[in-house]
Amino acid sequence: MLGFTRSVRLLTMQRMALFDLDNTLVDRSGAFRRWAVEFCADHGLPDDALAWLIATDQDGAVPRDWFFGEVTARFGLASADTTWGRYRRRMPELVSCPDEVLGSLRLLRDDGWSVAIVTNGQADNQLGKIRRTGLDRCVDAWAVSAEVGIRKPAREIFEAAARGCGLDLRGGGWAIGDSPVLDVEGGRAAGLATLWVSRGKEWPTELAPPDRTVTDVVAAVEVLLNEDAGR
Repeated sequence: MLGFTRSVRLLTMQRMALFDLDNTLVDRSGAFRRWAVEFCADHGLPDDALAWLIATDQDGAVPRDWFFGEVTARFGLASADTTWGRYRRRMPELVSCPDEVLGSLRLLRDDGWSVAIVTNGQADNQLGKIRRTGLDRCVDAWAVSAEVGIRKPAREIFEAAARGCGLDLRGGGWAIGDSPVLDVEGGRAAGLATLWVSRGKEWPTELAPPDRTVTDVVAAVEVLLNEDAGR
């Protein structure tokens, strides 16, 4: 009965897709590595510094103020705020969004879907990524935690993204992202169907599984279009 109820929900909900940004729509990990290589060269850091930066970053999972506090303490830099500010200016220049991802988002919108981005982070960094990659021309709206004043997995940031599309969470939709907690658990709590972008990782067994699992965003869009075709 539960499976039937879920199938009915998927068939009747509105065409709204709320995508995570970092490591979902854009290659944040690759951009961070490029930033870290530059940072090590600029500061003449020892050979083990690159591996330390990547490990301490935890794929962007740790708070940036904590991360840059650790960086300045380890390498004897003058100001965590200054280093963080330079990072935020540089990262949008290093991040990339594949053409096939942009094309997939355009396909969704052409098919009548409302598409938005839901992302945690500082406005200058995240909006810089959205605009430099051309994502701003492929989505209807975005909600950035620093602008909204609340972070994923809170329901309110998903609500803000839906409002930006002129919609309401009560009509349902999809949350798509790579974080089991922020995107999948957060999306589920907001009443959305969930699509996990696994990036080749295993799902945490302690969490309830997502509605669908794919390896990348292009495959995620195919799932959405196929779900839509089955109505």
